[in-house]
Amino acid sequence: MTMKQKANASLLLLALLFIGAAVGHYYYAAAWWSRLLLYTAEAGLVGALADLFAVTVLFRHPFGWSWIPHTAIIPRNRDKLVDGVAYMVEEQLLNKELIRDKIKQFRIVEALISWADSRPDGKRISDLGWTLASNLIKRMDTSATSQTLDHHTRNALRGVNLSAYAGKGLKWILQSGNVQSWLGYIVDYAARLTAGDAVKEAIREMLSREKNKFVNEGGSIARWFKQKIVEFAESADALNLDDAAQTLHRDLLTFMEELKRPDHEMRVLLETQLHVLADKLSDSKDIAASIETWKLEMLEQISLQPTIEALLKTVQGLLAEGAEVKYVVTDEGALRQADVKAWFAGLLESYWEWFKNDEETKAQLEEYAQQFVRQVIETEHAVIGKIVRKTLGGFTKERLVSFIESKVDVDLQRIRLNGAFIGAGVGVLIYGFLHGIYAPLLNWIF
Repeated sequence: MTMKQKANASLLLLALLFIGAAVGHYYYAAAWWSRLLLYTAEAGLVGALADLFAVTVLFRHPFGWSWIPHTAIIPRNRDKLVDGVAYMVEEQLLNKELIRDKIKQFRIVEALISWADSRPDGKRISDLGWTLASNLIKRMDTSATSQTLDHHTRNALRGVNLSAYAGKGLKWILQSGNVQSWLGYIVDYAARLTAGDAVKEAIREMLSREKNKFVNEGGSIARWFKQKIVEFAESADALNLDDAAQTLHRDLLTFMEELKRPDHEMRVLLETQLHVLADKLSDSKDIAASIETWKLEMLEQISLQPTIEALLKTVQGLLAEGAEVKYVVTDEGALRQADVKAWFAGLLESYWEWFKNDEETKAQLEEYAQQFVRQVIETEHAVIGKIVRKTLGGFTKERLVSFIESKVDVDLQRIRLNGAFIGAGVGVLIYGFLHGIYAPLLNWIF
């Protein structure tokens, strides 16, 4: 049985009790219990009817009689009610000062870190980052994006002093890295290329071109004379291009082996000249002007858009399931999506751990977040009232009544029950006062 059914049942019970008490009092007017029952039933019925009337007139006209004053209070005052609720929410429950104080006590960055580390789905921050980045790249319009990046890159490079950055970068490399080790890698790579037959054949072709150039220069007599000399030298085996190529190739291999020594004079000289170049790049105005002129000319003549677009398309293709980039070679043979994901995850996890332990960075970010929230509260606080007004303003009178009634119906029906019980109790008290105190007192006096 619902609370409303209980309240209606109590009203019906009191009405029947009142009728029964009236009949009992008619036949047993002298009996004390008949008077007590009548007082109780009458007061309880009056209390129940009064509370039923009070509860009803809050939402509607009793029996549909609109001529009764002060009824249907909520529908008649709908606009005032909406404004009052909006004002209460905006200026009292959620005023600016209260929100600012609550936000000040709340650590936004720590809450975000805690949320990211304890997600219910168990996903790590690296998984979330990979999902977000891959989805963005998959949906990317490579043509429009590459044009935008090309435009911004050009504008950024125009304002960059390349000579200063180049000098600082080269100095950093020279100071923090082992230049001779890098030169050793380059020399080893060059030595492997030099050892191949392709280099020997290239030397042979170079000598052949020089021979033809020597023979074909000059006048007709000179050309004829040089041709005869060359033919005689070749017939006497004094000029043998194959032997010359073999000798030059062997000497080149010997030179490359010597160049592998870190203390080789050429490598030492190269490192010295790199230090000199780093200083000139940072300090020389002439070099800076030359680099700036070259940079501006290059930015006008070349476009980065095709390269950027090709790179973006390659990345998009790599994100397809089972795809791989054949021309990016790794130790396993090709670069696959799993390789990129593992690299990205490791990079993001490493940065995430560093970020969680860097109190200074978190403090700065917290300040920015707090400042942003305060600014939003200051400029957008009125939105709270607008939302309340818009939400309640969309309610018709019937819907508003139904909404409020549904939220407080149980309490309203309890008021009706309380009215019935309290009324009956007041009836008992009135009977007790009249017949237990007032009447005996009058009889004693008079």
